[in-house]
Amino acid sequence: MFVIHCAIIEDDELDRITTESFVNQIPFLKLDGSFSNALDAAGFINNGGIHVLLMDIDLPLINGLDFYKLLPSAPLCIFITAHPEFALDGFEAHALDFIVKPLKFERFEQAVQRAKEYLEIKEKAVLYDISFENNQLLIKEGTSIIQLKINEILYLEALGDYTKIITREKRYLILHSLKNLIEKLPENKFLRIHRSFAVAVDKISKVKDNELVINERKLPVGKTFRRDVNKYLISY
Repeated sequence: MFVIHCAIIEDDELDRITTESFVNQIPFLKLDGSFSNALDAAGFINNGGIHVLLMDIDLPLINGLDFYKLLPSAPLCIFITAHPEFALDGFEAHALDFIVKPLKFERFEQAVQRAKEYLEIKEKAVLYDISFENNQLLIKEGTSIIQLKINEILYLEALGDYTKIITREKRYLILHSLKNLIEKLPENKFLRIHRSFAVAVDKISKVKDNELVINERKLPVGKTFRRDVNKYLISY
């Protein structure tokens, strides 16, 4: 089993205990350290070996965002905070995910699954080169060239500097940011619904509350994207 070593930085004792409990429920997670402030954790993290940092933003001595930016070789970070207004700053600091408290197990599990997939793919180095041609993507897989029609894409998922392309039959991970990839795809075909997701508009089967459904997969609609999503769907 692929084991992910993680550390927690959380000054609220109850929240720290909750996060520790959730980590212990995920078979592939191993908790190597748990700290109440970032300065106590700094030496431990800089020694290496930590894959994922589970960290609050509102911390004593130095806040989580500033601390993360100072790390010379930063692990993946999942911010867990009561301050949704820091979401943009968190993603600009290249955090993998941003969870708003109160922390729920389902949301926590979703975030660490994304971390696991990202780390496994990097470990195996299974990356695809792509080029753009008319209404299709040319995907290089080893010595083979796959012609993927753009209308076969269901949705796109950001994984750090990479983007996962999801079709009904297969998934591809490419070294393009989600923003960069969307800019190269045909206009009005894809809709950004979240910092981590963009969807093919004609593949949406259901819209309910703060979620979209595509091919039976529920995808979240981020708070800052809701107005644009509603406007686009009404006009579509």
